[in-house]
Amino acid sequence: MDAPRPSGARRALLIGLPVAALAALAAVAFLFVDRDERPAPNARPPSAESRAARQPQRRDEAPVVPPAPPPAAATVSAAAQESEPAPDTDPEASIIDRMRAALTSNPEEVLRLDDEASRDLGDSPRAAERGLLRVRALVRLDRIGQARSLAEDLIERYPDDPSAKSAAAYMGIHPRPRGPSR
Repeated sequence: MDAPRPSGARRALLIGLPVAALAALAAVAFLFVDRDERPAPNARPPSAESRAARQPQRRDEAPVVPPAPPPAAATVSAAAQESEPAPDTDPEASIIDRMRAALTSNPEEVLRLDDEASRDLGDSPRAAERGLLRVRALVRLDRIGQARSLAEDLIERYPDDPSAKSAAAYMGIHPRPRGPSR
């Protein structure tokens, strides 16, 4: 037996409703998509900021504001930064940077720089970091005994400093735990 056929009005609803829904979706899509997406001859390509600005926002969200470009005076090339040292608040930073740079190629220079820094700066907050670089330079120069002694001294003087812990680990020193022993 055949199923009953829908009447004319009912058939129109069954066919027309999906067609109307598709037409409504096409109209909404037409409103949000530019018809002519070819750029003007002198136009810049769209960037991420312009795409973000075109996206619809929800009412409870704050508007998306693109980040402001850095001032022109603040953009200095890397080559200019290397040729002219910027004034540092930490006078030891440039010495440590030079020590790191010389570590692989000239370990004697690392020792010389550390001697100068120790004479000029004494026991500064970054002395343990300088000591770590000195330990590594001594190892490169095959002066293992001096490196081990220095690493032991660093871990005793600066027990909580990460650089001192790194120097001790580099030399295979396992410091005794502080506090009462069992």
